Amino acid sequence: MTKKFWRIAGAVVVVLLIAGGATAYHERHLIRRYLLVHQSYAKKDVLRTGQIKLNLRPALSIKNTTATNKLTTSYQKALKALPTGKSHAKVVVNPYKTSPLSGLILVKTAQPTQVKLTVHGDRPATTIHQTLKGYQTRHSVGVLGLYANRTNRVTLRFTTKAGTVTRQTYRLTTGKAPHGIGTNTLKTSKPKQMVLGNGHTKLTFAVSSQGYTYGLDARRKIRWYGSQKISHVFKELANHHLLILTKIDANQHKYNALRETDFYGRVYRQYNFSGLFPSRQDPQKLATNTVIHHDAIELPNHNLLLTVDDGSKKFVEDTMIEIDRQTGKIQKVIDLKRILPKSAYQQYTGTHRPDGKIDWFHQNSMTYDKKRDELVVSGRNQDMVFAINYKTTKLKWILAAPEKLPKRYQQYLLKPTTKHYRYNGGQHAVTLIHQNQHQGDSVELEFYDNNVPVTRGKTAQSKKWSAGEIVTINQLKRTVTKTWEFGQQLGQRNFTNIVGSSYAVGKGNTLIGFGYADWDKRSEFVEVNRKTNRVVFDVDRTHFAHGDWIYRAQRMSLYPGNQAFTLQTIK
Repeated sequence: MTKKFWRIAGAVVVVLLIAGGATAYHERHLIRRYLLVHQSYAKKDVLRTGQIKLNLRPALSIKNTTATNKLTTSYQKALKALPTGKSHAKVVVNPYKTSPLSGLILVKTAQPTQVKLTVHGDRPATTIHQTLKGYQTRHSVGVLGLYANRTNRVTLRFTTKAGTVTRQTYRLTTGKAPHGIGTNTLKTSKPKQMVLGNGHTKLTFAVSSQGYTYGLDARRKIRWYGSQKISHVFKELANHHLLILTKIDANQHKYNALRETDFYGRVYRQYNFSGLFPSRQDPQKLATNTVIHHDAIELPNHNLLLTVDDGSKKFVEDTMIEIDRQTGKIQKVIDLKRILPKSAYQQYTGTHRPDGKIDWFHQNSMTYDKKRDELVVSGRNQDMVFAINYKTTKLKWILAAPEKLPKRYQQYLLKPTTKHYRYNGGQHAVTLIHQNQHQGDSVELEFYDNNVPVTRGKTAQSKKWSAGEIVTINQLKRTVTKTWEFGQQLGQRNFTNIVGSSYAVGKGNTLIGFGYADWDKRSEFVEVNRKTNRVVFDVDRTHFAHGDWIYRAQRMSLYPGNQAFTLQTIK
């Protein structure tokens, strides 16, 4: 009787706890919804910092890291169980399920050996080599740079400490690349003049606006792609991992998962955002929005700085947050409405959105100046690039045409030293280059000039072309000098109303991404030597889905930092 009583009592307690927990969760949900609908403002149109943190509330997710570790454990066991001998190797294609042109070769050797990997290409310039460090008897060799829809030959060269060399070739069969990647047509390829890196490991990565990101070799063949769709963000971190913006779930429409991953698809960290914000038409209604919209960079302390929608019912794309790399907690909020003129956002009429919200700034990129602790920011819809002190957020300089800029901001304007200087319009992809070559007060800035005046700077040349540009800025004298430009000679064909990039890639070359050519029908990737203005690589991309134009073209190595694959569990 006593045992029965305690069983019943225990069951009642469990039910009460569950009911109480459910009630508490429901109440927390209602409170959060109330706080999102009834937003708290520091002053008119400017949300309180605490409100922005509540609106965004990033959360660490371990789901995909757990799945990664489960697969790694299975490969650790498989390697341990393998018989010794190169012919007994275990070969796996797409070992982590999201990188279809990657592979893994597990093999044991009787003596400690060093391994050199060769992924055979169609030509010498497209054959990829990597030499792995150290001598082992158990080898887990990561393979990157396979071709799609073929049986690839991959050769491992084994060298003992005594210098004895043996080789073994393995075959890895891959499937077709997704139709959504579209058609890539090679127009020009001069591999000896291109920047392909040691072992030809560098590819031209087409970073998608909202679709498949992929990498092309010197002959325009696809040698890497991710099977999970990516939006805007595809960056290499200091630890040589990748930072990407993807979906929390493949069935969702919004991109609200910021993921630290690698070219094999292993997930080291993931930060999820809910993006539940009030609408402008009816602030009582909440809808899910994409939080991170265009860019993310790593700061010197290894925290991440993100361009975000802050949850306002009125404005979008005008805020940045710094999140703690370990916890995802928001450490700093930078609201551009606290820095730039009120008139810029209160009187903006340059563009209109279907949801009625005001995209007055449209921040699309940023770059950090380590020497000066300054942040350089680009805003398309103000045709403006400016710098702030990161700690104080005080303005340092502004690169923009002077029109519609209040008098007290004129002091920050850079004065052109170049005759007939044409101001940037609707620009993208700002980055500081040659930082070690510039001392004192000068910085060198590269960016993609769409040549689209949204708010200021209209000329007779506007919308006639788009171009990659480099300028030198003297911050003490507040002057700007244009030193290089390429794109005008390509004319209207390569004018892009939105998106685009221009990045120095080495050897005096710049890679330009004309992402929105022919009004969303074509993207073009052009590598050009800045000294001669000769094109050394040129690819046209067509037949892609609407909205999946290329946001940026980036030259990146499949083996950044020459890192070797290891079967380590992620903590």
